[in-house]
Amino acid sequence: MRASRNLPLFAVGVLIAVIAAVLVAAAFRFIPAAAANAPAATVAGAGGPRDTVTVIGEGTQHAAPDTAIINLGVNAKRASARDSLTVASTEIARLVNAIKAQGVLDADIQTTSLSISQNYDCCGNVSSYTASNQVTVRIHHIANVAVIITAAAGAVGNDVQLGGITLLLSDNINQLKGARQSAMSAAGDKAKQWAALSGRHLGKVLSVSEGGGGGGIQGGQVDVVVDVTVVYELTD
Repeated sequence: MRASRNLPLFAVGVLIAVIAAVLVAAAFRFIPAAAANAPAATVAGAGGPRDTVTVIGEGTQHAAPDTAIINLGVNAKRASARDSLTVASTEIARLVNAIKAQGVLDADIQTTSLSISQNYDCCGNVSSYTASNQVTVRIHHIANVAVIITAAAGAVGNDVQLGGITLLLSDNINQLKGARQSAMSAAGDKAKQWAALSGRHLGKVLSVSEGGGGGGIQGGQVDVVVDVTVVYELTD
């Protein structure tokens, strides 16, 4: 027969007191949590974050390029460094005079590089030297590009070097304005759609930032592209 073990009265009293203290502490912890969930704390007011929608709009304007930049130069390979540099200097002077005779101005010709490099034979010995002299030429009438390149080649023969050509707009301000207008219109259309999908109304513009502004050459034309990131306010 198992013996019955009863707690002394004083132990029962202590246990009741501890349980009561725990319940009171839990109640006090619960009161702030309940207050935090009260409707008054979630009412939108001053200082709270605004409901917004952020969109990106792109605008593009097309225009025919009116300016060309070409890289021309000479490579002179000779037995000594001195001879190669002398020949390169003489030939670049002839090249410059030839393109100036085609109407290129001094202000549109700029030296961009001058170098001498060693050439080696199959045994690793220096066999010759190559001097290179390069200039960048700005041509304001694209129709003259072929004529100017031909004149440069005629002046120095096989030593001529053509490093590349870039077509651009001399003044793209009007194209930028049009691209910005198109970009803002595209951004507005996107924002209106998002507002409608979310059951809201489109409010005022809060911020605008611009990217792009560059141009690419495609199909004989220059594309001026602008990207804008616009933040709109959403209203009920």
